Amino acid sequence: MKNKMWDYIEEQTSILQTIIDQEKTLLGHLPQSLSETEEIIIAASGSSLNAAMLATSLVEHLPSIHMIVDHPFHLRYHSLLLKKCTKKKLLIVLSQTGKSVGTLECVTLAQAHRIPVLALTADQTSPIAKQSDAHLPILCGEEPVGPKTKGFSATVLTLHLLLMHLLKDEKHNLVIEEYKKSIQDIPKNIADTKLWCHRHQDWAKVKVMSIVGFGINHATAREGSLKLLETMQIPVMNFEMEEFMHGPHRTIVSDSYVIMVDTHGPGEELMDHLITFTGTKTDHYLVISCRQKENDHMIKVNEYPLIHSWLNLVVPFQVMCTYFPEVNGVDSSQPIYGNFATTVGTRIA
Repeated sequence: MKNKMWDYIEEQTSILQTIIDQEKTLLGHLPQSLSETEEIIIAASGSSLNAAMLATSLVEHLPSIHMIVDHPFHLRYHSLLLKKCTKKKLLIVLSQTGKSVGTLECVTLAQAHRIPVLALTADQTSPIAKQSDAHLPILCGEEPVGPKTKGFSATVLTLHLLLMHLLKDEKHNLVIEEYKKSIQDIPKNIADTKLWCHRHQDWAKVKVMSIVGFGINHATAREGSLKLLETMQIPVMNFEMEEFMHGPHRTIVSDSYVIMVDTHGPGEELMDHLITFTGTKTDHYLVISCRQKENDHMIKVNEYPLIHSWLNLVVPFQVMCTYFPEVNGVDSSQPIYGNFATTVGTRIA
């Protein structure tokens, strides 16, 4: 039986294009009052948190609204952001299932302090969608597996479109054109990564891995780390590049496995040095890049500077987290602990 995750990865081309095509309809239903916001707080966990970090990084050059991304636990118990209302605030909550208990409690807390809440979920009938003041659907369809792929990409795109709308991004049309081209690259990204995986099946037996990224695509590296540790069930360490160079670099030894996410921008020279250094210490390294010359240690993607190629950089991680477990005889779409979230109380049944 085919691993369901392959279907979800391959569906991204049509799903993301549909979101682009329906942008005006989706955003047109939102209350006009949301545009008067002075501060946006985003609450999310897991892949949704990585999506929030990525999408906000894509618009951080637009100074009109202050944005904060945080964990639901911290917002509920250790922060005044949802309790002290000195500005016109908006809480955006992300939850693909719409059933995250911590995120739902953030909704209740914000509303108790008269902070409006906009929910992004893939299920408009979910508890979070129904309790929030407004709802923006994530049009990814059902994805009943733990490791999210199409849901992550759809969340980033939907949130990015929303933030461009709220912040009145003048480059909106140019960004959309990049997305259209980037989306069409997905089949090639999938094929290129499958070929690389086929040539490097020893990676399926790795016991620990480090993944490093910088700038906007540190969040992409975070998501890649989450996907691989979820499916391969091994420790996967994730680092921002400069932080990696302050101690964690000592983990690069002959049997280390290291993945580096590489793009143009501030930090590219440091990344060049890190790639060169890593190559002198271990043969087990991979660079997912839009700027390096092609070689056996690289998966090349096209460059899209306005969106920093995040979509094409994340697809290789999605393929690896599906391919390598299969080498070990594991179907990563099957639940490992099917009732974990409801047993520990992080998700509504």
